[in-house]
Amino acid sequence: MPPQKRIAFNEILKQDDGLLATHISRRESVTIDEAKRKIQSFVTDIKDSLATEKSFSFDKVGNFVLNEENSLVFEPDRKNNFYSESFGFDSLFPRQIAKEKYTYSQTFEEDDDELLVHKSSYSSTAVRKSTGWTYALYSIPILLLSTGLFVVLFSGPKSSNETAKSSFNPLDYIPKKEEVVQKVSVKTPTAETDIIKPNFDNQPVATTELKTLPVQPTTSVIETAPKKVESKKEIEKPAVTPVVEAATATINTAEKRYLIVSGVFKSLENVEKLQSILIKNGFTPKVIKVGELSKVVAAEAGSYAEATQLSEKHTKLIGEKPAIIKAN
Repeated sequence: MPPQKRIAFNEILKQDDGLLATHISRRESVTIDEAKRKIQSFVTDIKDSLATEKSFSFDKVGNFVLNEENSLVFEPDRKNNFYSESFGFDSLFPRQIAKEKYTYSQTFEEDDDELLVHKSSYSSTAVRKSTGWTYALYSIPILLLSTGLFVVLFSGPKSSNETAKSSFNPLDYIPKKEEVVQKVSVKTPTAETDIIKPNFDNQPVATTELKTLPVQPTTSVIETAPKKVESKKEIEKPAVTPVVEAATATINTAEKRYLIVSGVFKSLENVEKLQSILIKNGFTPKVIKVGELSKVVAAEAGSYAEATQLSEKHTKLIGEKPAIIKAN
C-alpha cells in the first residue's frame, strides 16, 4: 500500500481560529462576517441532518454518524488519498482466486493391463494387500529374540556356589572364561650385615660372630641368630646457648641534659636492629634498661637547641622523629 493521508475529526476543538472564514472570504470575495454566517448556516444543516437521519455524508471526505451513546463519530473515506506524494499509485486490494476442479478418470482395455493416463488426470498405482504370511515372517525373528532374552535374564545361577544377580545387561549372564594364574612366591634369604656405630674415642668395637642354625628339611624358613653389636654410648653434650648481655651505658647527666631517644623496645632483636641503623647513619647509640624495656638513645645534647638540631638530623636520616627527653 502507498503512503496515505486521511482527514481526522477532533470533537474537543471548538474555538474558531478564523482560517476557514478567511479562505471563504478570499475565495468568494466576501467579508469575514459574511463568511462566518455561511459557516454557521452549514453547521446548522449538519446538526439537523444528524438529528433526523443520524448521519451526514461529505463527498470523498467521510461520514458523520451518531452512535448509541449519541456521540458524534467521524468515519473517513478510505478510497481517497490526500497525500500528494502518493499521486499515481494505485491501492492494492486482495483478490480471491477460484480453485480449479480436477476429475480423475482411469480407462482399462480388456487385453492390455497398462494404465492409460488422460489429460487433466493423475495416475495412481494399485497397492497390494499384505497377506498373513508376510506378518508371520516379520514376527518370527522378534519372537526368537525375545524368547532368548527371557531365558538369559531369568535363568538361575550357573552353579550352586554362585549367587544370583540382577542386571539389565544380557552380556553379564554369558559365562566368561576364567584364567587361573599360579602365584609364585619367592623367598629371598636375608643378607647378613654388620651394623657399625661410630667410635668417638678411637677404641675397638666389640663384635660377636653370627651363628647360622642348620636348615631343617621340613621347613623353608631360614632362621638366623640375632646379632649383637656392642658399642660405647655416645656422650651427649648439652647445647650451649649464647647469652646476650644487654649493653648498659652510663650517661653523664651533669654535662648532657637532653637525650635523643629513637625508640623503646621489649625485644632485644629490635634493639640491635635499631642500633645498627643508627651506627650506619653516624650516630653513637646507647641502651638504657628501664625494667623489662630497653630505651635506645641515639645521641645526647647539652642544650635544647642542640637537641632540636640532632632531632631534625635523626628525622632526615632515619625517617622517624625521635623523642627529646630531659635527663634528671
